[in-house]
Amino acid sequence: MTPLWHDGALDTLAWDGAAPVVWRVADGDADGRHRHAAALVARLAGTRIGAVTLARTAAGAPRVAQPAGWHLGLSRRSGGALVAVARRPIAVDRELVDDAPPLWDMLTAREAEAIAALPPPARPRAWLRRWTIKEAHAKLIGEPRRIAPERIATRVIDPVRAAAGCEGVSRCWTHDTGDAIETVAIWARRA
Repeated sequence: MTPLWHDGALDTLAWDGAAPVVWRVADGDADGRHRHAAALVARLAGTRIGAVTLARTAAGAPRVAQPAGWHLGLSRRSGGALVAVARRPIAVDRELVDDAPPLWDMLTAREAEAIAALPPPARPRAWLRRWTIKEAHAKLIGEPRRIAPERIATRVIDPVRAAAGCEGVSRCWTHDTGDAIETVAIWARRA
């Protein structure tokens, strides 16, 4: 199911009751992200914010402790953050666009070939998209620091959709906001 990307006030969210929601918010500090996450969970779960309890896994990943059956993904970079909530495991990554050259050693051979075939000006953005897909997938696994990026194979389907594989396969959706590339990942098949 395609995620719903939301910008703006939470009371303007038009949710169908099923789609995962990715809310773009200003990132002030960890307390602000926590409040945004609790507010989004409460809105989707149909409960009050005080009934939402957020916690962390042993690996440090954010999770919804209460109400049961909800999942949370968080990412932040330079004044912007993503808060993702779904009824199934979900993860997000947000990276700022720059002109840094691709880090070739973090790619599979097939990914490196695909990016090398692009015109040189397009390569940094294409690499960054692959990187956000890898990061979101690694977060979905639950312990991103233990997985070498080159172990995660990505497949770009179109300008928005992609897939990643390592310890399972995730479906991914990417948005290029102009100044950042943002990706959400949801399991298609868990290993």
